[in-house]
Amino acid sequence: MTRVAYVDESIHDRHGLYVVAGVVAEPRLSAVVQRELSAAAPFPGGPHWHAERAQVRWRLVRAIAELPVRASVHAARFPEPKAKEAARARAMERLVRGLEPEVGGLVLHTREAAQNKLDRRLLRALAGRAPRFRYDHQTSDKEPLIWLPDIVAGAAAAHLIDPVPAYLRVLAPVLAVLEVEETPTEAENFTRWGRDLGA
Repeated sequence: MTRVAYVDESIHDRHGLYVVAGVVAEPRLSAVVQRELSAAAPFPGGPHWHAERAQVRWRLVRAIAELPVRASVHAARFPEPKAKEAARARAMERLVRGLEPEVGGLVLHTREAAQNKLDRRLLRALAGRAPRFRYDHQTSDKEPLIWLPDIVAGAAAAHLIDPVPAYLRVLAPVLAVLEVEETPTEAENFTRWGRDLGA
């Protein structure tokens, strides 16, 4: 079965940090994810990292660590708010270029119409003339698998800002890549962190 990369972000203006997470999964896992994560965060609308208490966040990352998925995280820097979209584009490019050949599609958490248009322009260029993947935007209430990158991106951002809550150590079984941009310039300035997540 073709696997799909589900993508969401975590943005932190105060720290100039734009974190994009992609979680590769088979679409048939949607019902399992809805059941398991709704049990961990039993609130209407599904879990959202930013709104959850620490106790719920721990339950969510533990639940994801048990799933047959593969996650990658790419964090870019922005020196001022108007540079956020450029940071997103650099992080997205790193994510897409790192996808394995069997990944046949991307589903991004929907944003505003103009922002979705920027995403489509970037993805069209990355997919090539004979598109090697399809792409779409979706809301998290329609697709529970988008909950996964929301949680992974939030956990990664928490780790990068303050590594004391060791969320990423719990996610280590499914987290394949964590890259952080050293300076807000070129995509080549990304550094891949070690598997111990403490580099």
